[in-house]
Amino acid sequence: MDDEYEDHESYDEDPEPRPLDRHEAARVRRDLDDLAAFRHTFEPEGFKGMSVFCEDCVEEHFFPWDMLEQNLTALLESGATPVHEPAYDPKPDDYVDWHYAQGYLDGLADAGAPTLPVQMTATGGCPFCGVELPGKGEQAVFCPTCGAHLGPARIARALLERGWSHTDVAELLRAARVPPLRGLRED
Repeated sequence: MDDEYEDHESYDEDPEPRPLDRHEAARVRRDLDDLAAFRHTFEPEGFKGMSVFCEDCVEEHFFPWDMLEQNLTALLESGATPVHEPAYDPKPDDYVDWHYAQGYLDGLADAGAPTLPVQMTATGGCPFCGVELPGKGEQAVFCPTCGAHLGPARIARALLERGWSHTDVAELLRAARVPPLRGLRED
């Protein structure tokens, strides 16, 4: 009997991961920066990580902080995330939902409350979209991906270095109608 699916082993293999394009990579960097802000905000409150709804399996996935950071870093570096075992009997109340955390920090930013110190990202990325900037952003005036002017981040950093409070810097930027500089790593 001829079986058109004789070569079934080839269907089980995952396709080779492809490198992310610059826009996808920028989104993953932004997710890493957001994750840092979420962790900074929610870990001291006792949360163990993030929960993310998976549309493929229609289930909530629970990730400890470090595992999610490792998965996003692997995705950025290789275009694929490692396979991992699901959390064993997770307690949903120990994990903060990604969308809730995003909305919470957006609300703080809209109210002018600083979520983290304003600066270029730790890797020299744009403080608005997270894309890595040439030369760690020291010579760049505009972000090549999102087009944001990088001057406000430099002004904010200089004011913080001169002793301004995060609240005063956030109020000044809000009054100047500068978009919030959110989701950046704390020194």
